[in-house]
Parts: sequence; structure tokens; C-alpha cells
Amino acid sequence: MAILRAKARFALAAMALLGACAEAPPADPAATAQSILQSSTPAHGSTVVGPVDSLELRFSPPARLLELTVTGSDGLTMPMMVTAVGEVARYSIPLSGLQAGAYTVNWRAAVAGTSHSDSFRFTVR
Repeated sequence: MAILRAKARFALAAMALLGACAEAPPADPAATAQSILQSSTPAHGSTVVGPVDSLELRFSPPARLLELTVTGSDGLTMPMMVTAVGEVARYSIPLSGLQAGAYTVNWRAAVAGTSHSDSFRFTVR
């Protein structure tokens, strides 16, 4: 009986060890994804009175902005020239006076060598 109990304890310990070593299933990206872009001006989903002459982006942690495009409701995409000096928390990008319409901003940035990207929309009236 003692031998059976010892074998049962050993089997349970082995199963626990195997379970601890097993690869966890991948997390749901939608549940764990969090943008490094903390805020913007104009803000995501906002409607602002135009013209809009600049775009403010605030990252946390600080990031190196690699790419930025602004696409209007007319389908025209305006690539923005970005020259980042390093990983910084705040960017101010001059725009050429966005007039009335819906706009989508697509950005790509890196933090410690890891690339992040996302987009947001706003409307100018």
C-alpha cells in the first residue's frame, strides 16, 4: 500500500512538472494588445474644427517613430517625413492645413528594437 501511494505521488509530481514545462497556448491578441500610442491631438474618434495644422502623438514608453501616413476621405495618402533622433515620448508633426473630411492616421514605431503599428481616425469639419 505504501508503495502504491509513493508511485501515485511520483506520478502526480511528474504530471505537474510536465504541465509546468508545457508551452502555454498563445494569448488572444485582442485581449492583450495595448497600443504604445497613449494619446493624440486630434484624438482618435474626435471631430475638430479645421483647418488642422499639426498632429501630436504621445507614446509610452518613448518610441522611435519610423513611418507616418495621413489618408483623407478622398483616398489621397500623405506620407509624412519623419526623422526621429531616438526614442522620445512626444512628436509634433506639421500638417498642411487639413480641411473638412475624415482622416486616417497610420503609424509605425519601434521601442527597444520591437516594431509596433496602429491607426486611428478623426474628422475635421
